[in-house]
Amino acid sequence: MEIYAYWLDGEHLRLSGWDRQDESLAVMLKIQALLGHAVVLSDIQLIDSAVVQTLFASDDFRSFVRSCPGFLRCTTGAPTGSDPFTLVTAGLPRTLEPGWLSSSFDTAEPLIRLSEAVLERRDANPGPLFARGTALGALYEEGGATRQRLEAVAWTLHHFSTEAGVPLGTSTVARPSSYCEVLEEVAELPGLPGRDYAPVARTLAYLDEHLGESERHRRSLLIAHLDATNPPHGIAMGNTATQAWNAAVQRTLGTDGASPRSLPEAADVGLYLGSPTDALFEPSTPATASPAGPGLAPNHLAAVGALSWQDIAKIQLDDAVTRLRDDYQRALRAGDAAAADDALAALLRTVRKKLPAAGQGSGHLGWAAVEAGLAGAGLAIGAADALGFAAPALAFGLAAERLLRGGRRRSHIVNTLMAAGRRGSWTQRGAT
Repeated sequence: MEIYAYWLDGEHLRLSGWDRQDESLAVMLKIQALLGHAVVLSDIQLIDSAVVQTLFASDDFRSFVRSCPGFLRCTTGAPTGSDPFTLVTAGLPRTLEPGWLSSSFDTAEPLIRLSEAVLERRDANPGPLFARGTALGALYEEGGATRQRLEAVAWTLHHFSTEAGVPLGTSTVARPSSYCEVLEEVAELPGLPGRDYAPVARTLAYLDEHLGESERHRRSLLIAHLDATNPPHGIAMGNTATQAWNAAVQRTLGTDGASPRSLPEAADVGLYLGSPTDALFEPSTPATASPAGPGLAPNHLAAVGALSWQDIAKIQLDDAVTRLRDDYQRALRAGDAAAADDALAALLRTVRKKLPAAGQGSGHLGWAAVEAGLAGAGLAIGAADALGFAAPALAFGLAAERLLRGGRRRSHIVNTLMAAGRRGSWTQRGAT
């Protein structure tokens, strides 16, 4: 399955308070790889996602994506038939527009300078870009934090534009929807839970009051207005707009599904659109009925985290794992819950044998395939008590797909998924 990950968006990372020392999202990507999902990146994620920068700064990860090129894919709005360089660098001209703001750097200047150099040279190879005597080499000191992150962006662009076998695509959407249009659609859904309806309605009301029709396609303009006016529920509105913006990007990229992740006080609008084939949930404490705050503690999934990306590649390329992973992916695409259950159980048994055993390294990871109530097949990845939690941390599955095929209301899909992820109960539309 091709998945668009909300949590790789630079603004999503900034609003969630993600720290570069937090390895939990890298662990999440390793799990995606083990299950055979392909993660699709947008043009702006290639250059302005702090997680992508952190990954491509690592020789270990760059070696992994060279050996398993199908794991990360890139789709942009470049014209059909574009050469790889033009397709991959489609987001760079956006950084040169007046008023553009970076979500991963304190100022936009570093990415502006990199964009200018890459577009002028038509080459993103970090070596020549930062060589002594070049503009970038003179501006950014070797070994400095800013230069290292810029070099990681260059490595990302270089990989996608030059590496053989990397899947590239052009969006077929003639007119991408805006985050405002996504909010309007979600607001009209019957049975929308009250926790999600309230921030959607407030955000739309704020847009009607403060932004004209021609301004509503730019998330940055809304954020600027919110910063200037500091209204009640401003965090909820800004974060809800970011969730909707990512839902709009998901549609533009045309992925099979998405991996939505909550932002504080925001409506989880992505769970109501299309097929959230892979849904990420954090555990809640027994005393709360609301989603847990963003961020998984790095030690929660330490057993997977202990594996290097080269370890992941070895598992990926194992013949038995490949066969079982392909069986699981075929069942997912067919919406066959029974076959997916069987294939998943076999896949996890095989993968489990290759994880660190108890007492070795970071400890033993417990894998379990679970039923998600009415939703059918699902997957929970938990860990032993030694890893610090008992409730499932992650829930993947066919829940939304199966319910959608059955014609059930989307609010029920979300309620069922939330129950599977132990995120508590939900009120109905308009309730507080």
